[in-house]
Amino acid sequence: MASLSVPQLVSRHLSYFLVLFLIFFSFSEYPSSIRQILAIQRLIFSMNNRTDLHQELLENSDFVSWASGEAPGDEPLWLAWAGSDSDRHQAMDKARQVVQLLVGKPVVLTDEHVNAKISEAIRVARQQEMFEHGTRRVWWRSAHRLASVAAVLALVAFGTYWWYQNRTVGLIDPAATVLTQNRQQKSDMHQVVNETAESRYIGLPDGSSVVLKRGSRLTFPRQFADHRREVHLSGEAFFEVAKNPAQPFLVYAGDLVTKVLGTSFSIKAFTGQPNVEVVVKTGKVSVFSKTDKNAEKLTTGNQLAGLVLLPNQRVTFGREDVTLNRSDVKAPTLLNIPIESQTFEYESSPVSEVFANLEKAYGVDVVYNQAVMTKCSITATLGDEPLANKLKWICNILEATYEVNQNQIIITGKPCQ
Repeated sequence: MASLSVPQLVSRHLSYFLVLFLIFFSFSEYPSSIRQILAIQRLIFSMNNRTDLHQELLENSDFVSWASGEAPGDEPLWLAWAGSDSDRHQAMDKARQVVQLLVGKPVVLTDEHVNAKISEAIRVARQQEMFEHGTRRVWWRSAHRLASVAAVLALVAFGTYWWYQNRTVGLIDPAATVLTQNRQQKSDMHQVVNETAESRYIGLPDGSSVVLKRGSRLTFPRQFADHRREVHLSGEAFFEVAKNPAQPFLVYAGDLVTKVLGTSFSIKAFTGQPNVEVVVKTGKVSVFSKTDKNAEKLTTGNQLAGLVLLPNQRVTFGREDVTLNRSDVKAPTLLNIPIESQTFEYESSPVSEVFANLEKAYGVDVVYNQAVMTKCSITATLGDEPLANKLKWICNILEATYEVNQNQIIITGKPCQ
């Protein structure tokens, strides 16, 4: 009997344990973890042979933003880019999986896919065994070799997982997007700073609208929690909150908390200023201090408590003495921007007028075919609904469609009689 080398002995003793280990996890409550590890292994090895097209996508900051879920609205653009080109589709799918793995998002692999890959590896190992030693080998010795193959597969998979967990992979241009552990920890938050001369429109994940004034900053999660929607403001902004009583909307402006269920209001809260001001345009708003002894209770639940404001009411919060002073106002024009005074009520109004009002109120560009839609008009009361809802209603009336590309709204419609 031929002697066994040290690696063969190690492989033989480890094989039983690792095969049992793999079988256990295959039927336990963690099959997705195994699939994730195998996916990481497969993609990292394939990165060594990626095409130039694949590399270009990984170095494209716009692609990375879309693939990581930061810019879901860009999907039509990338599908149009791929078109019917199978090479582009293949490169795009592979690059997207790499980005999702690196930012911690799971890649969906079915059990059938994983089992097929394992079966293929065992089949190749069996053919190798028969080719090298003939079919006269007894079954238990082949089992040793097959178990060894499984052990190697397991070691490679878990070794790759360890390598992935302990090494920062720099595939993307660091000047554009750096996929580091620090980014993974903060990837669920998004911050917008308006450094332009004009007000800037921001669409929130729940469909709410924000008009952010110059020099202001808004921070919000890429996806709101199930129980409440929370944003942080430094500066001036007008809010149109999508109505959802089961999911309260909270704005943190320094030590002042503004809580609503669905309404429109303005906030002025620059860092360093002695006061924070809130003025309500429509609906009800609750305000309270973060240092209030009942702050936790006031924050939770879907009831408006604390100091409640009605339309055309203002509250001034003193940062230093932590006081709240409520007063009535003739008009809700705290920030002196058009949207605070617009009612969005239309009676047989031409679409050119409606679209011009939207542009002025939200600081967006509305692009449409004026020649085609010149005879179209609208009769509707759009009120304090967020911009997304206004666009849906308008397009339903006109039998048109729309898409939003940053601060540009493209409307495609038919002629009206």
